Amino acid sequence: MTDVLYSKMAIPEACHLGKRVFKKLFAENASLTAADKRAFSEDIDTVTWQYTLKPSTIPISAYEDEEREYHEVAILQVNLKTRKRTRRIAEVIHRSIPYPVFLVLNHSPAFAVSVAHKRFSKAEKDAIVAEDIQLTDWIDSATPSESQVAFLESLALSGLPHTHFLDLYSAFVHRLSALDAARLSGRFSLYDSVEQQELRQRRLDSCRAIEQQIAELRSILKKETQFNNQVDLNTKIKRLEHQLHSESTLL
Repeated sequence: MTDVLYSKMAIPEACHLGKRVFKKLFAENASLTAADKRAFSEDIDTVTWQYTLKPSTIPISAYEDEEREYHEVAILQVNLKTRKRTRRIAEVIHRSIPYPVFLVLNHSPAFAVSVAHKRFSKAEKDAIVAEDIQLTDWIDSATPSESQVAFLESLALSGLPHTHFLDLYSAFVHRLSALDAARLSGRFSLYDSVEQQELRQRRLDSCRAIEQQIAELRSILKKETQFNNQVDLNTKIKRLEHQLHSESTLL
């Protein structure tokens, strides 16, 4: 369960908060659709603010520039009743909280992690935008894959940048990207240079787009009754699968 994750992160005790967050606060601080309200009501058991990383609890400096403001990082845990709408719940939470969140979604015996960079909105004054929301696959605490083990080992706070909170949070984002890349390449690897990280992210975005195309074509194929069209769709899928394999070897 999540104890495995927090143990690997080795977060200083001074950062522990363990404060319950009531679900109604999200409704009050975000524009929730009827479906979102249903997801929070039916899918979530509890939300806990487990840790708060800020200059008074850990020796890391706040960061701000004209684009973003990272004065702290919140580590939140959501205990779920069901995994049906996990991604949507993660998106709503990231968009509801104005500072960076390391989000842990727990559904025993597995958990998932989600991150998203935040920046000031260019269109709306005082608004915050969540960028490129990432969510890992489910990690079974008892039987994690080799890549997931490497991912968990890489989260130890002592081995992450302590310059300021943007660098720290960017390291979290980099590790989730590396885990997603490992899903396709079969290997978990971290890059030192920002250029390498950005190149892999572009390739990963390309792979995700190809996966989306494949999923859409397979959905169409299930409903297709004409044999010639079935052949054509299968040919397109095979071509995209070959392209995906070629792209994934570069990750």
